[in-house]
Amino acid sequence: MQLPSGFTLRLAREDEAGLLLDVMLRCWTGTVAPNSTAYHETEETIARQLQRGGAAIAFEGDRPVGAGRFYPVPGPADDPQEWVEIKRVGVLREYRKHGLGAPLVVALEDEARQRGFPGAQLGVRHDQPRLIAFWASLGYAPASDVQMHIVNPLTPPPTTMRKRF
Repeated sequence: MQLPSGFTLRLAREDEAGLLLDVMLRCWTGTVAPNSTAYHETEETIARQLQRGGAAIAFEGDRPVGAGRFYPVPGPADDPQEWVEIKRVGVLREYRKHGLGAPLVVALEDEARQRGFPGAQLGVRHDQPRLIAFWASLGYAPASDVQMHIVNPLTPPPTTMRKRF
C-alpha cells in the first residue's frame, strides 16, 4: 500500500519496545480513555510481546508518527492454528487523515502472513465506534467469538472483528 510522500514505514526491531511505548502513549493520550489497558503497558511488557509478535512504525523523516503491533492468539474455534491480534494501532493527532493507518495495518498483516498466521482479529473499544468502519474498509468483519489477548474488566466488551488472509 502506498504511503504519502515524505513518510516511511518499517517493521520494528525487538529492541524498540521503548520507542513503541512512547509512540503509542503520544498517539493515545487525549484520544483513548484513561481506563484503557494500554496505559498499563511498560517497555518490559511490550518487549515480551515482541518476542512472539511484531510491530510496525511509521516515520516522517526520522520522527516516529505512528505504530501498531500484533500478537499470537487463539483463532476461530474451527481453526486450530494461532491467529494474530492486531493492537495498539495509532497515528499522532497531527498526522491523522494523512493515509498512514491503512499502510500500518497492511504491514502488520503482511508480516503475520509471512510468519504463517492465517488471519488477524482485533477489538474496537466501545467508545471508539468510528473505528469499526475503518477496520471494515480493510476487510475485517464482526466476529463474536474472538478471544482477546488482554481483556479490560473496567470497560464494556469491545466490538470484535476478524479477517482471514
